[in-house]
Amino acid sequence: MHYLEIDKAMYDIAIQKYNECQSRLDAVPMENKNERKALIIEREMYALCNHAGLLGNSTEKREKVLSMRRHVIGQILQRYPQLNEMYTKLKEEEISTFVAALQAEIFMRDQLVNPYCPEYKMATDAKDTDKAFELQIKIGACENVFEAWEEWRKENKVYPGVLSEGLK
Repeated sequence: MHYLEIDKAMYDIAIQKYNECQSRLDAVPMENKNERKALIIEREMYALCNHAGLLGNSTEKREKVLSMRRHVIGQILQRYPQLNEMYTKLKEEEISTFVAALQAEIFMRDQLVNPYCPEYKMATDAKDTDKAFELQIKIGACENVFEAWEEWRKENKVYPGVLSEGLK
């Protein structure tokens, strides 16, 4: 499978999650403020997976975007020795596939989800229910996208299971 097809599939999954959430939000009455707030937070996390993880809002051609993402992943993987070793052993033609399939999740886990987890624990320990509520939704939305991306990788035999233990 060509790396641009993989990139498009990852993008489509994030957009699908966003659209599904928007549909749920549209069905919630305006007076249900807490439910609407939760859905808005969730929807925006799906958008973030697209915009920040995949650089899906870029006006650049996808080849150039993937080149930028390749640079980003090289920096992040320095903190994850097993993944970095795997990545550095890839042949040149495999690197684009790896980046298209995994970079967005690696980036989102490293930059958002992993830092959110201790924040969530602190908020729950401090009984800050508003903060814990928001963080739980943010983490959950990202995990929803990650699970969908992994399912796609399994179905298409594109680096399945590589991130199964997460980036801790």
